[in-house]
Amino acid sequence: MPRNCTVRRSFTGHRIGESHPRAQLSSDDVKLMRQLHEDHDIGYGTIAKKFDCGVSTARDICTYRTRVYD
Repeated sequence: MPRNCTVRRSFTGHRIGESHPRAQLSSDDVKLMRQLHEDHDIGYGTIAKKFDCGVSTARDICTYRTRVYD
């Protein structure tokens, strides 16, 4: 993360999105994952392989269970 990047925080004060220290996907990746699933009807398994993450992670992102603010 670049030094001049704003650290995003939730209403509880916790870091969220790509500003979280353990985040592996950028906000742009999350937007692309959702677009592929919603607009092109690509499955979670295919998306997970493309972004090198787990199927459950891809599912949770595409269904807005995680990374809600991205």
